[in-house]
Amino acid sequence: MNTGASQPNVGGSAADIEQMRAEIESLKRELEETRKSTTRYLQSVAHQLTAPLNAIKWNIEAIKDEAVSIHRKKNLLSSIYSQGTILVHLIKNFSLMSNLEADHELGQFRDQPEEVHPLRLAINLANDFEPQASDGGKKIEVRNTTFDSVFGDCDLLVVKNLVAQALSNLIENAVKYSTSGTAIYIEGAQVTIESTGKTWRGISVRNTGLPISPEEVKRLTDRGFRGNAAKQKIPAGTGIGLYLADRIMELHEGFILVSAKGHDTKMTLLFPDSRIQ
Repeated sequence: MNTGASQPNVGGSAADIEQMRAEIESLKRELEETRKSTTRYLQSVAHQLTAPLNAIKWNIEAIKDEAVSIHRKKNLLSSIYSQGTILVHLIKNFSLMSNLEADHELGQFRDQPEEVHPLRLAINLANDFEPQASDGGKKIEVRNTTFDSVFGDCDLLVVKNLVAQALSNLIENAVKYSTSGTAIYIEGAQVTIESTGKTWRGISVRNTGLPISPEEVKRLTDRGFRGNAAKQKIPAGTGIGLYLADRIMELHEGFILVSAKGHDTKMTLLFPDSRIQ
């Protein structure tokens, strides 16, 4: 019986249904790409953690061999320390990810800033990475006089663990990608930005190694990005080191300045005057 009342269009028009199907397909593709990306990332993480662990295991087995000379055992112990430093550095980066994102969402630090002496920080981190550098035929040099001229008697007012991790990431990259027989320089830096005329102070890490194109320089702090030369030299990598350093500097109202010319690269952590006291 026809009551004259209009019936609701529960199914929607053909165009609406087709649009919904297209949106569902798009979401499915995005989900699949996310799954593949996550799988690749986890595989890379596993590889990066496994490599130093295996090196430590092999070195320990060699040390246990009575036929190995004392001199060789000393070198093996140095290598164990170097690989241990790499392992700790990787774990710190991975564990920092979620906490740092939470800090950004809250717009505040998890820990209270404290006064940190920039030169002492640089020297301590350089010492941590020196065995790794030596294993690759490289050296790390902290140029004390540059810190004196840039900072004088001033300290950095920062969250020490975060800034130490940011600087560690720069040093670790320099050690990993530098050419054998070259030096990595850690210096106090003062930079005037032409577009604003403002002068910033900070800590730079300079090395000679892989070429980085201008297009790659712009993307180095993107999460997961790695330059072509870096991927060719060391296929396994997460591309989160510079991303984390950049996020840490953002929390400190600063930024990372990257400059590259030929095989020379310089990365600088720059702080506002409010963080230098």
